[in-house]
Amino acid sequence: MTEHEHDNHIVNHFLESDNELPIYVIYQQLKGYPNEIDNMRLICLHCKSDHNQRVAMEYLYAVGLLEELHDVIAKNRTSIHKKNRTAALAYQLMYDRKNLSNKQVKPKMIRQSIKEINRIEAEADDDIFPILKDLLHIYCYFDMHQYGKIGLYNDRIKIGLDRLMDPLLRELLEHRLDETLFIYHWKRNELILSRKYGYRLLANTNNDYKKIDIHNMLAQGYLFESYEQAIQHAHFALELAKKTANARAVYGLTNYTIPFISAYYRKTEGLVTENKAEQAHIALANGNVEECISILEEFNELTPFQQYYLGMARKDKHLLKQSYQRFIYERDDYFYAKLPLQALNALDQ
Repeated sequence: MTEHEHDNHIVNHFLESDNELPIYVIYQQLKGYPNEIDNMRLICLHCKSDHNQRVAMEYLYAVGLLEELHDVIAKNRTSIHKKNRTAALAYQLMYDRKNLSNKQVKPKMIRQSIKEINRIEAEADDDIFPILKDLLHIYCYFDMHQYGKIGLYNDRIKIGLDRLMDPLLRELLEHRLDETLFIYHWKRNELILSRKYGYRLLANTNNDYKKIDIHNMLAQGYLFESYEQAIQHAHFALELAKKTANARAVYGLTNYTIPFISAYYRKTEGLVTENKAEQAHIALANGNVEECISILEEFNELTPFQQYYLGMARKDKHLLKQSYQRFIYERDDYFYAKLPLQALNALDQ
């Protein structure tokens, strides 16, 4: 039997069967085959049991099939099963946060909606709901740059995963936990741990969109150690972004990540960016101090990064100390706090 015949046989048997098998059983038979994601997409769209539809939402979210996720969410919002309606609400929040056309989703709105999940969860008790709520809290803190607050949720998710009976749900949610730990340890400046989770994610995901994010963060995580490793990961991410026609990622990598890394190492030949702050950074790297200052003085408010650029340009210890304090106290970002700290140390030499 060829691989294609193998896949078709499994998918058709599932779709035509009156006694629907759990999705994780089908997943184990399709895993590792070339058309795994396409075939799992069909399974997720056409499964009927209430449990399978909840697993389907997690799978579609995990592999980045957002249009299909939207369809399954819509189906479950009107389900007769309270568990499925509650799960649909949680995944709707995750979909809204990921959906690039939805600019109105703010952490405050997500946290208000989590209260609604709390209200109905008691009647729809399921081991997955506490995990989904904790993940939503973590994503809110990510979006607010409050990385230090996610440690408690990570520990609770680890405990919750041990209670999950469905092997596929546990595997997918373990990957999500790895992703939060990857970012958490990066921002805590615990780079060996961070990279352990980052490289494990790369090895275990078929989601090119997720790989873009991982390579982008690994690129930044190598900033203080190696230009070659940092820029290599940035270009891996850019290659995938172009391959998947991910315009947002292409824009971010070409206008933020790559200029930022290159300017830090003063490798600016032929470097262009539409981002004003990174234009100032490049000017600073090129020794055009007045141009850097002129660009940044047009801003009404400065981020910690921009304060660092201006502090560097002016050799202003007060600005650099403010930048350092803001990275630590506003963002819990011990990694990027090293930027102004390095500059302060250089001024003291």
